[in-house]
Amino acid sequence: MKKGDARRDEVLAAAERLFSTKGYEKTSVQDILDEIHFSKGGFYHHFDSKLAVLEAICERRAQESCETARQAVEAYGTAVDKLNALLHTTPLWSGEDQGFVSLLIRVAYREDGALMREKMKESQLAGRRPMLERILSEGVRSKEFFVTDLPFGAELILRLYMQFTDEVAFLLSGEESEERLIDALVRKLNVYRSAIERVLIAPFGSIVLFEAKELQLLAGTVLRDRVRQRADALLAGETL
Repeated sequence: MKKGDARRDEVLAAAERLFSTKGYEKTSVQDILDEIHFSKGGFYHHFDSKLAVLEAICERRAQESCETARQAVEAYGTAVDKLNALLHTTPLWSGEDQGFVSLLIRVAYREDGALMREKMKESQLAGRRPMLERILSEGVRSKEFFVTDLPFGAELILRLYMQFTDEVAFLLSGEESEERLIDALVRKLNVYRSAIERVLIAPFGSIVLFEAKELQLLAGTVLRDRVRQRADALLAGETL
């Protein structure tokens, strides 16, 4: 690894630690520099803003999740199980780091976060489409799916799935009632998994995406994090 690449990785690692502990909004570029004793000129050689750092973190996580997805897919035998494994291992909704999920919702799913969301989607498309094409091809051969155009079918399914995650995120970012939130999330889940089944002409109930209890856990975690953020802001004399 080149020295410049190593320093860039140090910036990303430090920024992610600070974003998770202090919060994205409360972390300044100078905080990141102080964390690793890095110069401002060195920082701006690699990134043009704090938001660019977060975008790079998201891209790296997307790449890592594609490798996780590949390993998950290899653990299953049927095309349906492989498809569910591929769609379930997405970086935004993995249960490993709900603090990072809350961070993304606060930053990427606000009005000025459209560019960041699109970059995240393109990273996911590039990494997952080849895997999905292979899964669909296998499913067609085994008669689990019926798809006439594999590249287009793979992209359509991924874009449907990413639209689902967008709608979930916007619900999480705006709804205050846990009961209403969980109800809306489960309804979205049922609509989108049914849509993907119809695209594939797959058996009813074969596409899972997520379990309802996973969305319930995510909703509770995000709402609790929001309450904590507000409490911290009040104690600091700020407003969110």
